Amino acid sequence: MDLSLQEMAEKLRAYPAYRIYFHKTPDGDAVMSAYALALALRSIGIPCEPLCCDPVPDNYRDLTEQLSFAPQPGAPAIAVDTASAKRLGSYADEHITLCIDHHENQMEADFRYVVPEASSCAELIYRLIRAMGLTVTQQLADLLYTGLVTDTQCFRTYSTNAASLEAAATLARDGADIVRIARRHALEKTPERIAVEQILMNSFHYTCGGRVLGCMFTHDDMRRLGTEDARMEGLNLVVDQVRGPEIGIVVRETHPMHCRVSVRTYTGLNAAAICGRFGGGGHADRAGAEIDAGPAAALRLFEEAAAAYLQPD
Repeated sequence: MDLSLQEMAEKLRAYPAYRIYFHKTPDGDAVMSAYALALALRSIGIPCEPLCCDPVPDNYRDLTEQLSFAPQPGAPAIAVDTASAKRLGSYADEHITLCIDHHENQMEADFRYVVPEASSCAELIYRLIRAMGLTVTQQLADLLYTGLVTDTQCFRTYSTNAASLEAAATLARDGADIVRIARRHALEKTPERIAVEQILMNSFHYTCGGRVLGCMFTHDDMRRLGTEDARMEGLNLVVDQVRGPEIGIVVRETHPMHCRVSVRTYTGLNAAAICGRFGGGGHADRAGAEIDAGPAAALRLFEEAAAAYLQPD
């Protein structure tokens, strides 16, 4: 059953405890949405346990490691920022009581609050916290602003809108450390990250007369640099920065013969439609999928899918 904002705010108060699940290979929006909701509910006596089948990426642990939550075995499950059960990985079989998301959502849940036009799930969590009349502390504001900034890529995605900016302004008034958060997640790079991006740029491959730009990062590259997939969030920015292409494809091989692929579109084209050919999905301008293939083969398959999308029979 789909609920309104106020109905979901009331439903969140209806259970004595929760397990809050967020998607595998989590990004900032997933992590911060889960932790912010858990923190907010705990403030009114509802204990929660954020859960993911993969670890929180290093880049977000400065905020999450400040928080500890007790296990809540058997508690009703909330899924945040997760478009389908398979995105929960090893938790895919969990019964989901409440779903809060901003994707085109296929999650089966008893109650859903899904707003595809929202720029981030963190924005929806913020709306719910305010609708519940809860106090937004600086700690909560930092979590939510991090989710908002990372999922909008510092307010540069096509999903960014007036509501996103209004949420950002209100979170700033709530005490979010907006400069530090923006610099950390939208500007600063480690030497390792610069090396990863250089490999991607060296692999640039144009097809469809320059309309499609693809690149790849292999498992051998990862091993050679001594990095790991959990540090690979946001690699789409490498193709986002290139003027001209209408579709950007980033392939990263997480382990031999298995790749995660991100597709970006820039001129009103539908990235989710391209990824849907491989069982993936997401937003119209940014989507992803996984494929059992080597990186070169995966890139070729997605380039062919992009070409078919641009020039349908």
